[in-house]
Amino acid sequence: MGIGRSREEREWQRALAEQLDALPTYDGETPDGGPVSPAPRRLPPPPRRPRRGRQEREPGARPPERRRTVLTVVLTLAVIGTVLVLNTTPVLAGLRGLFGGEADRGPASSHAFLEVQPRTGEPVTWSSCKPIPYVVNPDGAPDGWRRTLAEAMAEVTDASGLEFEDRGTTDDRAFDDRLDGARPLPVLIGWATPEEVPALEGDVVGVAGPTGLAYGQTGRRAPYITGDVVLDAGAFDRMADAGRDDQQRAVVMHELAHLVGLDHVDDERQLMHPSGTRFTTFGNGDLEGLRILGEGPC
Repeated sequence: MGIGRSREEREWQRALAEQLDALPTYDGETPDGGPVSPAPRRLPPPPRRPRRGRQEREPGARPPERRRTVLTVVLTLAVIGTVLVLNTTPVLAGLRGLFGGEADRGPASSHAFLEVQPRTGEPVTWSSCKPIPYVVNPDGAPDGWRRTLAEAMAEVTDASGLEFEDRGTTDDRAFDDRLDGARPLPVLIGWATPEEVPALEGDVVGVAGPTGLAYGQTGRRAPYITGDVVLDAGAFDRMADAGRDDQQRAVVMHELAHLVGLDHVDDERQLMHPSGTRFTTFGNGDLEGLRILGEGPC
């Protein structure tokens, strides 16, 4: 402001001086004979512009326009947050994670069992005090299958308490027949094509299930003693090529949960939904069902 006013004042004084110089001059005296007084060389400054007082705001206060904008944004976010919290649809439930909250994984009651005891409704289970023996046929398996299988089994064990006993690899491919007479063979885990295992046709990426003996004299179904897990070799190759280790692990977790006795549910927030969802970990219903399956008779 100071530099601008000095330049303006000098220009005004220069213009005024030019006008004064253009006036007629008199040598010694005025026409009426009076003395001549020299004009002062410093001219009076131009009149100043009026100054406006500065409006003060309370500390932290915003201009009215900004205050209305901020209030609108806050109200909008509040409405969105309420919808995400109260809405139970799987899509909006999953979006909660984008707003800093945990995704809704459904109620603990969202689980089902493959078989239940006819009189009590309790689930048929494996023995809770014996490990589940298994062998793996790695033919057609993607690279890294050992890590994927180990991680998936650890998740099932953590949730259920049921443990798995590694009996090594095998060339056995008798997925449908895991009984040698009345003697159970270890659970067989392997990768196959739909040509070999027709149950893998279409969009199916895995099938699994336990095997138990017939009803005993007490009318109770005997515990599971063996089973099989068959994974689609082509689908796992595609997931491996895409770097989706999490999806491979999720499929194996899903099938192992079938092996220990969980059935499909309609709740898309659970890993046991038949069509798969964006989730790659067990939901609340899955975890509760696995916990119950791990508390079967010894």
